Amino acid sequence: MVAQSCLIKIQSKMDYLTAAERKVAAFILENSGEVLNYTVTELAEKSKSSDATVVRFCRSVGYKGFQDFKIKLAQDSIVPYKHFNTQLDENDSAEQVLDKILRSEIDVLEETRNVVNPADLEKTAQLLMDANAICIVGCGGSMMVGMDAMHKFLKVGIRCITQMDVDVQAMEVSLLKPGDVVLGISHSGTNRSTIESMKLAKKNGVTTIGLTTQGKAPMQRYCDIVLKTATKETVFKSESVTARIAQLSIIDTIVSIIALRDYERSYSAIQMTRSSTADRKY
Repeated sequence: MVAQSCLIKIQSKMDYLTAAERKVAAFILENSGEVLNYTVTELAEKSKSSDATVVRFCRSVGYKGFQDFKIKLAQDSIVPYKHFNTQLDENDSAEQVLDKILRSEIDVLEETRNVVNPADLEKTAQLLMDANAICIVGCGGSMMVGMDAMHKFLKVGIRCITQMDVDVQAMEVSLLKPGDVVLGISHSGTNRSTIESMKLAKKNGVTTIGLTTQGKAPMQRYCDIVLKTATKETVFKSESVTARIAQLSIIDTIVSIIALRDYERSYSAIQMTRSSTADRKY
């Protein structure tokens, strides 16, 4: 059976939506192409509603949430193989795919240089150096960036709490106090578990730093510092093949700033951590 078009589905549900939800529906029906590029917060602002109303609308229409809705909307309007990367063509050779992917990643790094604030990077490095405790939170691919960050920070003598399980992340955050730091990583800035951990951190007076993409997203409301990266991607924000490159580059930059600002401690930590694993290498 052919799946019902997302826009037709919205139209068929209009009589069952609340007045607030109908405002969201009307905006989407008139601007479906633009909606693919919005975060939940941006769609709420554009439709003169709230984040909660947008999420309720998505569920009222029959989707699990905003991201599920966008995926279905994209399937209506994008050629299937373009879901992965809009620049690729199904007839591309391996060499052409390589060139396009590398070009995309280079473009993202150049764009990230334009959107990230160097002063925020300096401030972040200092906060991490001064923190009593540091906890990194995130899910899925973002947590992979978090694990990489933990590894690199450890090399220069900055110890972090990094847990894969989101419940354990929340438990760790609940024990933090003023003077501690939480680094939240979410490319979309909409992951519920990460947002809840950041909200809890703010409630406890903990300094919060968010690493996310440019644009407005719910997580940013709970961040003292927002480190924004650019991306070239499809509507599937969390599946971007370029997103992680920009995030990893920001982490590398912060680690380097820390190493330069406290060279003696960082150099000593590098030597000790290298020595600890030396006998495991040929």
